[in-house]
Amino acid sequence: MIIIVAALAAWQIVEIWRHSKLMAPLRSRTEMWDNWLGELLSCPFCLSVWVSLFCLLGLELTDYGLAGYTLSLMITALAISRLANLCNDVFKRFCLTPKINVNFEEKEN
Repeated sequence: MIIIVAALAAWQIVEIWRHSKLMAPLRSRTEMWDNWLGELLSCPFCLSVWVSLFCLLGLELTDYGLAGYTLSLMITALAISRLANLCNDVFKRFCLTPKINVNFEEKEN
């Protein structure tokens, strides 16, 4: 179970890093770095390995006080968020609210 939670959380973290507007300024700066860290942060496959390790370690720190519990809780929340996004992608066509055509313009007589 811990592996699934870590995998989903890592997926979510990498997705946030690679695609969110919030991370765009930082991402654009790091992509210009001409070193191993710039390469690592610009490659989602490379980044996912280290993010996964961070998530696994973070989930193992639950017994180490409030900081460990908080980190574990945040990683679990990221995993739940990714699972919700995945479910939305899979079931989107079954859950769409029908569109209603409403004309708000006043009709001229």
